[in-house]
Amino acid sequence: MAFPPRPVDSTLHGVVDYMAGATLTTVFPRLAGIEGTRSARQIRTAGAAHATYSTMTDYPLGIVKAIPFKAHLALDAVGALALAATPFVTGQYRRGRSQWVPHVALGLFELASLAMTDPTGKGEFHGDIEAVREANQEDPHRKIYEGPPAVKRPVEVAALNSA
Repeated sequence: MAFPPRPVDSTLHGVVDYMAGATLTTVFPRLAGIEGTRSARQIRTAGAAHATYSTMTDYPLGIVKAIPFKAHLALDAVGALALAATPFVTGQYRRGRSQWVPHVALGLFELASLAMTDPTGKGEFHGDIEAVREANQEDPHRKIYEGPPAVKRPVEVAALNSA
């Protein structure tokens, strides 16, 4: 059985780690409408823990490089499942959807991120760099001024519709 490609390399995974950690510890609880609740504290704690072990991971954006990348991914999986389970273990799900949906959504996001991450850290998607370089060398004026216009004038559109 062939697995789907895993395009996320360790650098992109690190970017997502730091962005998620920063978002969870700062604005996410307010955006989710749970500011000042036990759920908000749990999510902020999870975000801080995630950012902390990200700084200690042996990947391009790690600072201390003490945790192997595969161990980091295992921590991500355990953390995602723990965060999603927290409102059900603590009983706060009884207070309404707003107290458990953010946890479950964040857990699913983390698991989806893991499913797209190549555990070797290299990533399985590599664009055609030479084609990108070639495209960047083209004259932009040629693309803009030669060929059919991208936007038609209203008069031209009316004439086309009546024909």
